[in-house]
Amino acid sequence: MSREPGTVVLDARSRGKFDELHVRDAISLPFSDIAIESLKAAIPDRSTRILIYCNNNFANAEGPFPAKIARASLNLSTYIALYSYGYRNVYELEPLIDLRASKLPFEGSLSR
Repeated sequence: MSREPGTVVLDARSRGKFDELHVRDAISLPFSDIAIESLKAAIPDRSTRILIYCNNNFANAEGPFPAKIARASLNLSTYIALYSYGYRNVYELEPLIDLRASKLPFEGSLSR
């Protein structure tokens, strides 16, 4: 789904963690910055397919993806926030994908 045209991959982690390592072409929108104007700028069409991820989606990368207990992950809060703002085509990436085995391309300061 991440490769299909019109799909947005949204990283809800802090900008610092995003800069360390993120899914290539993902949009950085930290959970704390989700608001009317930031969403309008980042994802103007509410029918856009959005794939969200945070710390709990990747394993074996404690620096950029520090482990959290499931109920404290940003995905639940991000999903609820996006839904509240009218976005209905929202999905979470698989939980705890081994970063070394992921088919997703990554980039950031740690990938160099």
